[in-house]
Amino acid sequence: MIIDHMGAVFDLDIGFRIVGRIAFPLFVYLIAEGCRHTKSMEKYMLRLGIFALVSEIPFDLAFNQMPNHPSPLIFDFLNNTNIFYTLFLGVACVYAAQKIIEAAKMFGWYTMALTMPVPIIAAMAAADWLSTDYGYGGVLFIFCMAMAGKHKWLKLLSMAVFSFWLYFPWGLSMDGAAIPILLYMFGASLLSVPIAALANGRRGRPVKWLFYLIYPGHLLLFAAIALIFT
Repeated sequence: MIIDHMGAVFDLDIGFRIVGRIAFPLFVYLIAEGCRHTKSMEKYMLRLGIFALVSEIPFDLAFNQMPNHPSPLIFDFLNNTNIFYTLFLGVACVYAAQKIIEAAKMFGWYTMALTMPVPIIAAMAAADWLSTDYGYGGVLFIFCMAMAGKHKWLKLLSMAVFSFWLYFPWGLSMDGAAIPILLYMFGASLLSVPIAALANGRRGRPVKWLFYLIYPGHLLLFAAIALIFT
């Protein structure tokens, strides 16, 4: 992730962006595991929501000053938003689905078929409206990974499928010269599958807040460097 953002902010070689494609599927894998093991989905969503807001100013400072950026504003909380927005919407979608499944046990499983699409569509629409990182595809990716539960092979399959889906549609609008770059990005994203396969299911060292803070922290640092030296 840091390598990817370094390449984007400082307009470095495309190789930086390609290497960065490994990060998002691994983030989604960890988010899915977080949904499965957290003691409180409500607190989990709250943390993600808070860091979505906290990270937006560093995100905007780092990326909204780039010459080819679509937003004319330096601070734009409702357009081209950071990855925590995607993670929050994905987890919110999973939370709603869990509540629907619980309700279906009381009111009948047919209610699940009728209501389950609502939070999924709403979360995907919100991601599209907010122009979050990876957009509605990222939200759907999180939902599918989390709903795979303890079935690791389903998670790995989802990572492979979404690696294809998140990148290959771009090829329809690209010229021939850009196709090799697309293939490299897809290949880098696929590298996340064997990395995730190595996970043993045991909790690592308790450094939870480091993973939250490193995102806005490194973006703020890159923004400061860009402002000083460019």
